[in-house]
Amino acid sequence: MAHDRYDAALQTLTTGVDSFSGHLQDSGELHDPCYGEPTQYGTAYHAYGNAVLALLGPSQLRSDHRDRAIRGIAAALAHTADHALPAVASGFDRITGSVTDRVNHRDFTWPPILKTLRLLPRIRAEDDTVRTLREQVAAVDVRKSFTFGPPHNWAAVWLHGEWIRYREGLSPHTLGDLDRLLAVFFEERIDLDLGFYAEPGLPNSYDLFARGHLVAILADGYDGAHRPALVRLLETGLRRSLDIQLSDGSMASAHRSTGQSWTVGQQAAFFSLAAGWFAGEGDDPELAGAARGAADRAVRLLGTRQRPGGPFSAVDNLLPASHRVGYEFYTADAHYSSLALAFLADALMDGYGAPAWTEQPAPALETRRAVRIEGAPLFRAVAHRGPVSVHLDGDPADSYDTFGLADLTFGPGRTLGFGVAKASAGEGRASIGLALRPSTGRQPLEVLSARPHTPSVPTSEPDRTLVLDSSIPATDELPARRHRISVTLLPDGPTGVAVEESVPGADAHPTLLIPYPADTGAPDRTAVERLPDGIRLRMADETVEVRVDGGITDIIVIPAGWEGRRGLYGLARLDLPGPADTVHYRITATSSPAGT
Repeated sequence: MAHDRYDAALQTLTTGVDSFSGHLQDSGELHDPCYGEPTQYGTAYHAYGNAVLALLGPSQLRSDHRDRAIRGIAAALAHTADHALPAVASGFDRITGSVTDRVNHRDFTWPPILKTLRLLPRIRAEDDTVRTLREQVAAVDVRKSFTFGPPHNWAAVWLHGEWIRYREGLSPHTLGDLDRLLAVFFEERIDLDLGFYAEPGLPNSYDLFARGHLVAILADGYDGAHRPALVRLLETGLRRSLDIQLSDGSMASAHRSTGQSWTVGQQAAFFSLAAGWFAGEGDDPELAGAARGAADRAVRLLGTRQRPGGPFSAVDNLLPASHRVGYEFYTADAHYSSLALAFLADALMDGYGAPAWTEQPAPALETRRAVRIEGAPLFRAVAHRGPVSVHLDGDPADSYDTFGLADLTFGPGRTLGFGVAKASAGEGRASIGLALRPSTGRQPLEVLSARPHTPSVPTSEPDRTLVLDSSIPATDELPARRHRISVTLLPDGPTGVAVEESVPGADAHPTLLIPYPADTGAPDRTAVERLPDGIRLRMADETVEVRVDGGITDIIVIPAGWEGRRGLYGLARLDLPGPADTVHYRITATSSPAGT
């Protein structure tokens, strides 16, 4: 079984890295397959992916991967070392392809450059080549080449690389210097009890990103003043990451970058590192087993990101890169796909899928903590039961998230699930949930999930029920509201959740909005079937039903015009009889893909 896991992960890495081979220039610089120019930090991470494949990959391809790794690290190092060179493209207009941003992202290149440098002797690079690159690495002035210092997450990245340079005997920094840099993170951004790195906006993605780089310093032999704090961060951060990993292997949405493939790759790397630590020095076999199970889910999900006949996808869908669906403005395939694949390479280097991986079976989904409640400043809650995970957000970030039911997933191998959708034109956002009409008929909607709410700490009730109870301030156009959502994971029968959503005292007619992934880039699109009491969604062999208590007066299905992390979305609008201030509905998965 371990051998199968390892082989599958290595195949994902090989296919993904090689899917960019046609965009690698003779100089070693990687160009984006859509925009045809270098972007951010793709060259450095692509070089590292090739270096790992030169060591672990198919024997008949190792010389090619070695050549690409050497050319790539030379190109990345030349740009990183010379701060006078212009920054490469880092943002693009999704309509015209114009470059909208050029920011110095050299901070991100330091770990892959140093990790590749370490591997060069093991992949039989020429001694003269290694010697020259080591001299160039030693000459880099981080104060001039890099943009941010601690406690910024970018600084956590280059500090990881700087630790490796220190270990290689090439850094001008002393251990005391590095201790002083690390101290700033713990003084200003890290909550050790929560296991959280607080980037502005409090994204789950950058919490994991910064934590992953910092604890990698610990795992690489750090023995300085902050070792106890890093050990603590590894434990509490692991427990948090285990709790917020959804049942399909993805991460609970919160603020930016959640739908990027690199968040899945970083989960694979972080969980693999943690599994090795707690199987050894950390001496906690149970926690090691939980980390192995979480790594398995992340690696499996990452393996679904390969576009057939195209480059590895940087996001949660397989639509062509040129569609820019589910992308941040600063995302392009060359750098973000390479980042995701480099994290998978880290997982393999840290022992993912090795024989020791299955000395103890990885725990089933049911063994995860049932409920996690996070108060201020996060205002989030996650609950799990078997293959179902639900995430409620009580303080959504402007322009990214919505209040309420932010994520609902139905287990590994499944695509149909629910999350935040954004109108393709304009700023409209919605998640599955209640909207209000002023009267009967097809009236304009007040979308409650998109309205600003007073931050609300979720609560839990018996039988894995999560509750958000918040107030909505009045605006010039809309009245103040109280908005309550209760989500219960069903204990028996169909796999899914029961939801009660109410606006106490509202004299309005309710509508249930259901944004759904319509086109993920896979061969099968989602079909919508109207039912007397709801809708049925079908994609390939997946089926999800949404059924409402109390009758439906009208069902409207808009098959396009929305998008989200899983691709192009449609919107089902279920108008309910009123006036009423409470709606009860169930969301259930009635079939599973074969083999899950």
